[in-house]
Amino acid sequence: MDRLPGKVKRALRAKYYDIQPKAWIGKKGFDEGAINEVSTQLKKDGVVKVEIRKGALISTEMKREEIAQKVAELTDSEVIDVRGKRFILFRPREGWEKYLRRLKFKEISKERREEKPVDKVRLDIAQFRKKFKKGRE
Repeated sequence: MDRLPGKVKRALRAKYYDIQPKAWIGKKGFDEGAINEVSTQLKKDGVVKVEIRKGALISTEMKREEIAQKVAELTDSEVIDVRGKRFILFRPREGWEKYLRRLKFKEISKERREEKPVDKVRLDIAQFRKKFKKGRE
């Protein structure tokens, strides 16, 4: 379910590495309250860091990466990074379709800018000297 290219994920990971966790997954696992909190934080900021408590690992009997993927599926978001007991989720506020379309247009415009060669201007030295010689007189 990777919707984001690796380049975008790396940029988001670097930008939001040091934010504080705003939601927690506890011993109740994926209950409604935890998922609703993650979802509201995603609506508000677009990015949320979630912390996995020890009780969640015991009660769900899942690995950290699996828990992060499950929460991402339930909240329609993308896992950016899993480090230790914390993971970062991203969901664009304007919606996935609009966000991915905008990324696509950025790439296309970047390619267009790179494709155009620079036109070299031929300079006639004799004409150039006459022009500036007139200006000095």
